[in-house]
Amino acid sequence: MVDLLSAFQKHAHKVHKEIAITSPAHSVIAASWRRSMLHHGITPSEKNLARRLSGRELLLAKQKLEFLLHLAKPIMEELFLTVGQTGCCVVLTDKDGVILHRLINDADEASFNAWGLNSGSIWSEDRQGTNGIGTCAIEERAVLIHKDQHYRSKNIGMTCMGAPIFDTDGAIMAVLDVSSARNDLQKEFAKVLTSLVSNTANRIETEHFRASFNEAQIVVAEGYCALGTPLLASDRDDLIIGANRAARRMLNLQRETFAIPIPHDDLITGSARSTGLQSAERAALRKAISRTKGNMTLAAKELDVSRATLYRMLKKHGLSS
Repeated sequence: MVDLLSAFQKHAHKVHKEIAITSPAHSVIAASWRRSMLHHGITPSEKNLARRLSGRELLLAKQKLEFLLHLAKPIMEELFLTVGQTGCCVVLTDKDGVILHRLINDADEASFNAWGLNSGSIWSEDRQGTNGIGTCAIEERAVLIHKDQHYRSKNIGMTCMGAPIFDTDGAIMAVLDVSSARNDLQKEFAKVLTSLVSNTANRIETEHFRASFNEAQIVVAEGYCALGTPLLASDRDDLIIGANRAARRMLNLQRETFAIPIPHDDLITGSARSTGLQSAERAALRKAISRTKGNMTLAAKELDVSRATLYRMLKKHGLSS
């Protein structure tokens, strides 16, 4: 107990010393420590646990992300099968740091409960200081908070790896976090876990995007984006009606961009090409014949015209042969 108290005091001193440095914060951790003390008004020695929502409040928070939770739970189960036996728990929170879903082994439950990592607990940075969930939500990028990189002394026994999940408008809506209770978890291995968490969060985000545009065609935009796979959703007329965060960043798209759907070719090339009704009609004819493998009856049905009309249109565009 004396050793633990000494470790807490030493950590608090370390935090105060780092924040006293007047030069600009040189790392994500230092910047978060400063926010925790100077902006959020938290002291590293505070011992109170994370505040928990009431049962009704938690139910309302879950209802807001019900669709995401439905898609995320089976993917989280797969992640838990990989990391659960190493003393880790897997949690999904909303953008405000409220834990909505938690996967944990019985043997580790007491440790995580002691830290306040329960369903309904709030792990926003303004309440808990630097941590894998709240700091990830503010930074909007994957973060690794290893042991004494946590702001509050009571949390320095944990290692937390958080990754953001963005909605179809490119705004953060959730955080996927893996936290470890093991004292022997090395930072290098924690970096590997952070990459796994980030990939899983990207997978959940992709599933959410696809399901949100379930009647649209999902295409991968050409190019590389560090935020993940850039995805576009187009309707049956090849008009772009949605883009995930990676595509928005890569193509410099704003939320206002989608007030009016954009032709796919115009978005990719960056300039509009007027092909005229004649060219559009000719292209529609060729696509219908291609899809039906030359069956004119089916092609006419797809175009919602009679066979006679179809043949007249083919002759008009020089496609009758």
